[in-house]
Amino acid sequence: MLSLFKKKVKSGGITSVVFTGKGVSFAHVKQTASHPELSFCEHVFSSNPLNESARFSELIKDKGLNGNSALIVMPESSYQIHLVERPSVPDEELRDALRWKIKDLVSFDIEKAVIDYIELPDDAYRGRSRMLYAVAAQQDEIDRRVEWCESIGLEPIVVDVPELALLNLTEDLADTEAGLAAFFLGDESSSINLLSDASLYFTRHLQYSRTDGAADAGAAVLELQRSLDYYESQVGKPPCVRLLVLPFQSDDTPLMSELRQNLHLDIHSLNLNNLISSSVELSDDLQQWTTIAVAAALRSESLGVDRVL
Repeated sequence: MLSLFKKKVKSGGITSVVFTGKGVSFAHVKQTASHPELSFCEHVFSSNPLNESARFSELIKDKGLNGNSALIVMPESSYQIHLVERPSVPDEELRDALRWKIKDLVSFDIEKAVIDYIELPDDAYRGRSRMLYAVAAQQDEIDRRVEWCESIGLEPIVVDVPELALLNLTEDLADTEAGLAAFFLGDESSSINLLSDASLYFTRHLQYSRTDGAADAGAAVLELQRSLDYYESQVGKPPCVRLLVLPFQSDDTPLMSELRQNLHLDIHSLNLNNLISSSVELSDDLQQWTTIAVAAALRSESLGVDRVL
C-alpha cells in the first residue's frame, strides 16, 4: 500500500478509483455500525479518462461523492513487483536500500519511481532468509492520477496495486494453514495470489485474460500448476487445497472446466453478492469490471495511513 499523505479516511467512507485499461471502475464503501456496506459501484468505459475530467466530475457530483477520501489502484503498465531478499538495514532505510537493490530489475527509471514493499511471513522460504515483494511505481504516472482524482472532486490518500487490493477480499478466506490460491482474471492479464493463515506468501502475473478463449485455458492451468508446485517446493508451505477464481465465473466456462479437470483442488468462483453487504445489484457483468474496485474500497476499515510517499 503506497500512502500519499498522512491523512485519515473521512467518516463518509472511501471511494476506490481503478484504472482498468478500458476505462475507470469506482466503488464506494461506507462504514455502518456493524459492517462495511457497498453503496456505489460502476465501471465507466473510456479510451482516455485522464482527458475527460468534466465527464467524471459530473459522475462524482451526481453520486454525492465530492470530497470523499479516495484510493487509487494503478494499472499494470505503471508498476512492477519483484521478489527480493530483505536488505539488512533498519526499517527507516529500507526503501532506499530496495531502490538500489531492484534498480536493474525494473524497466523504467528507478530514480523516478516510488518504492514500497510487503514483507512475507517469517516462515516463507522455510525461514532461510527474510523475503519481501518490492513494489516500484512510476512517480509521474501516480502524479497524473492523483491530480486527475483531485480535479474530479475526490481527495486521494492512498495508491494501491491490484494484487494487494485483492487481499481485502481473500485474506479472511485464507484463515488456516491450508493454502488458498486466489486466481484473478483481468481484462489484459491475470494474477495468482497464494495465501496461508491470512497472509500473502506468493504472487505473480500470468499472461491470460478473462476474454481469452478455450485454446488458452490449458496454458493458464499449466502456469497455475507451476505456481502451486513452486509454493510447495520453494516457499515451503503445505499444498493449497482451495482455488478461488475472481471475478465471478459460471461453472460452464472453458476455464472453469479446464481447472476442474486438471487441478485436484476445491475450486469455486467468488460471487461478491455472497461476501459483502451491498445496496447495489452486483450483476455478473458488473463484477467482471469492478471486483478490484470493491476489494480496494474495503481497505477503508484498516487505513491508518502512516507510510511515506
